[in-house]
Amino acid sequence: MATKPTPSTAQVNAWEDDPGPAVEIARPAPDLSRQPLAYAFPHPQPAADKYQPGTAEFRYWTAAEALRRGADFWAPLLPVKSWQPGRTLSVKLDEGEDLNAFYDRQALNFFHGPGADGTLVFSGESPDVACHEMGHAILDAVKPDLWDAASQEAAAFHEGFGDISAILSALQLQSLRIAILNDTGGHLYRSSRLSRLAEQLGAAIRAQSPDAVEPDCLRNAVNSFTYSDPAELPSSAPASHLSSEPHSFSRVMSGAVFECLAGMLTASAADAKKPTEQELARVSTETGKIVIDAVVAAHVAPNFFAQVAAQMVQVSGAVNAAYPPVLRGVFVRRSILSLESVTSMAATALMPVAAVAAPAAQLALPGTRYGLAQPLLVQAPAQPRHFAITSGAPNGSSVQPPNALEAATAFVDDLFRNGRVDDQGLPASNARLVHTRRRLRTHRLKAEAAGVRLERQLFDCGFCCR
Repeated sequence: MATKPTPSTAQVNAWEDDPGPAVEIARPAPDLSRQPLAYAFPHPQPAADKYQPGTAEFRYWTAAEALRRGADFWAPLLPVKSWQPGRTLSVKLDEGEDLNAFYDRQALNFFHGPGADGTLVFSGESPDVACHEMGHAILDAVKPDLWDAASQEAAAFHEGFGDISAILSALQLQSLRIAILNDTGGHLYRSSRLSRLAEQLGAAIRAQSPDAVEPDCLRNAVNSFTYSDPAELPSSAPASHLSSEPHSFSRVMSGAVFECLAGMLTASAADAKKPTEQELARVSTETGKIVIDAVVAAHVAPNFFAQVAAQMVQVSGAVNAAYPPVLRGVFVRRSILSLESVTSMAATALMPVAAVAAPAAQLALPGTRYGLAQPLLVQAPAQPRHFAITSGAPNGSSVQPPNALEAATAFVDDLFRNGRVDDQGLPASNARLVHTRRRLRTHRLKAEAAGVRLERQLFDCGFCCR
């Protein structure tokens, strides 16, 4: 690739949202070094130009454009001005063969693999995938306690936030806002290119594992999934069903936030039946602010979904007085909040929010349960609940959240059951599990004097073909 300075007026070709729909647009060449939230891309950088799809240069610039756009959207809404690893986040565009992508606190990592039609699929070429992985990095910057939290809901929220990041980042494109409003007739909560995430990668995974993803995409934020206690769900299931696996369970929250976005647009538009693209742009920013403010305020408790939802209801009133009833309706309908909880919240004044919650607590789980000779040390979701609220049951009653020990045990059980723990380097055990399916290990075990510590290594797309 030739290298030369990027003119400030240069244009690059990029995908609007994903190579699946293949809507090509021309965009200003991004400044990847701009602060806050700068990126370090592979060298050499190709000259900024309108390259054709299928070329390495096009893949470089479509990833660069999407990630810069996403970071520029989130940066003004964040209480911090740097990534968790520092002021600059590395981006690795092609780390080898795999239908996957992941964030590991060092870089955003993308791969290539066989597509449904025999051509190569590059995960970093999809703005949906790129901005999802960036979402993990954004959330890690503002809520680092979630990284090692032994909690099914915390892990699922991380994945849901990634999908929310992809959707809100896409809405920063005027061309997409216009197209989506036209396609949906102004009714945003309809399946569309906006709600369908990573169509191309989804098709590639579907060709190898037909029930692992949605019929027309990786995940769809327009869905009918409602909250159930993840500890009562199977640890894996076809895409048509809900499981406690983080990507699967995340659809409860991402679907709810997308429904909130649509409801807030209707509630605040001058003409509810004909919202404008300018109004959609405004509501996308408001949604991002509400989510970030809620996440920062929410304590990492076993019922993290309910804690975030309650904070979203509370902080949304300062944005627009019409928003809290919309959010309450969505979260009750999704059973993320029980009807009783919402009623009690409405009668309770908003209390001052502590900027920093109590430090994360450590729990020691019985190592023998997992074939370990020493106790398993985990970071428990044990911060005091900011709101004494509950999620809802199908019959409308309240679901009492588990305690921190129960939540941590359910989370760790899932990790070992699904082969997501790297136990290399530890003494061999007669009870060790060997998984024949190739899975990327999201966690590792580290020997310490007091036991064996469980540490997260990464958040990934959830499919591994290496």
